[in-house]
Amino acid sequence: MNFTQAGAVLDRSRVAISPRDSQRSAMLRVAVIGCGSISEMHLRSYAASGRARIVALADPLIERARTRSAPFHARSYSDYRKLLASERLDAVSICTPPFTHCEIAVASLKHGLHVLCEKPLAMTLEEGKYIVKVAKDSDVTLMTGFCNRFYPPVAKAKVWIDQGKLGPLHHFRMRFAGLELMKGSWLAEPSQGGGLMFESAGHYVDMFRFLIGEVKDLYAKSARRAQDIAGSDTVAILVESADGVFGTLEGSWSSPHSEKRIEVYGEHGAIVIDYITKRSRFSIDDEQTEWVETEDSAYERFYWEINHFLDCVEGKTDPIVTGEDGLESIRIINSAIRSAKEGRAIRF
Repeated sequence: MNFTQAGAVLDRSRVAISPRDSQRSAMLRVAVIGCGSISEMHLRSYAASGRARIVALADPLIERARTRSAPFHARSYSDYRKLLASERLDAVSICTPPFTHCEIAVASLKHGLHVLCEKPLAMTLEEGKYIVKVAKDSDVTLMTGFCNRFYPPVAKAKVWIDQGKLGPLHHFRMRFAGLELMKGSWLAEPSQGGGLMFESAGHYVDMFRFLIGEVKDLYAKSARRAQDIAGSDTVAILVESADGVFGTLEGSWSSPHSEKRIEVYGEHGAIVIDYITKRSRFSIDDEQTEWVETEDSAYERFYWEINHFLDCVEGKTDPIVTGEDGLESIRIINSAIRSAKEGRAIRF
């Protein structure tokens, strides 16, 4: 499936109604491993789907697991291995820090469970390849959590670009920046998968690949500009696609009053997607302008991602974002890290 079929993915007639108790036995049984902030989006989306029952959560901080599980009357575990051994499940979301992804994903896949793993899929290409192999051997769905593919304006942009409405493409720009203080969090520690280059730039790379195409070469810079953390807080990556489209990918955790935007420019038109105002513009030759507005962007893209994952679990479709997409993101980001370290361009 691709996003020329986006209407099926974004069909708003499926927005959630709480199921009756008599329907609960037919619902998919899911667990969430890792109860940090991102888990809230997964939990809220599973509950809103009306198709899944949240039966268990796991987190090393058991009180955090209990707090997250209480609204769903789910069981709590401090050890994900005990959860996997004790529960009858169909699928899991992995919402833990990246350095744990390989171990947890492999264990879940070997239990025959479908897996939605938050990005990055793994810390290294070798780990990622192993996860993908185990998923194939286990004949289950593995999705990497690139939620921005499911943001409605991005889905619409994909359709317009694939239809050639913008003509030959020239330039892609993505800037996600703001003020987020990371000291004291795993997000500050590269050894745990933190630092803006590894933790966030995967989204920038995935959006370029999804909307524009494969990366041919890149040149990157990263630095700690304002925060006392081990990882980078500011990055800039210049990329070129196999078709010669330029991309500038920018991010910062230390830029107050900044932007969260995706821009695509072609010979005949432009697309500007603004995550802050939640208004997006699609224009062609000054003759046509369409607007897309969203009410709650942070939740909405996770809602459609989770619904697509559930469709895959039920065998209704194939994932539009795969383990292989997770692998390619790891490869490109690790190349960007090397480019920044060595001060040179990397060609694939």
